[in-house]
Amino acid sequence: MKWLLVIATIWYSWRLYSLSFNPTMFPDQKYAQGVWDRRSTNSFFIGAAIVTALLYMLNVTHVWWILSLSFAIFVPIMGLVQTALVGLIILNRTRLAMARSDKSLAVRSPWLAPFAWTYYLTAEEKRKALAEDKNT
Repeated sequence: MKWLLVIATIWYSWRLYSLSFNPTMFPDQKYAQGVWDRRSTNSFFIGAAIVTALLYMLNVTHVWWILSLSFAIFVPIMGLVQTALVGLIILNRTRLAMARSDKSLAVRSPWLAPFAWTYYLTAEEKRKALAEDKNT
């Protein structure tokens, strides 16, 4: 069960990181906004499941109806916490860019950004990007 919780936490963290990108910076903004909305709406359920599983693993509760109740309580709480976590990711990226700028270093996109961007590109845009990469 612990490895499942670790995998879910990594998956949730990745979803939060991918939510930190603004959908308006992509070519097809409507498509990107739709993807962003789906990811943001479904992610807090994963967060609530992680917190509920953590309560179970820490032996706080083992009764099914208390687990169900705690999941129902954590869904709206994680909806609020998730917003703050995405804001912290954006703030951290901004802080790192400002630090690089203060040291007169070139400001670059985060190294994980290209992987997160692929969610917001249509299939045609992905093919076009791959073709450009092969040509260079």
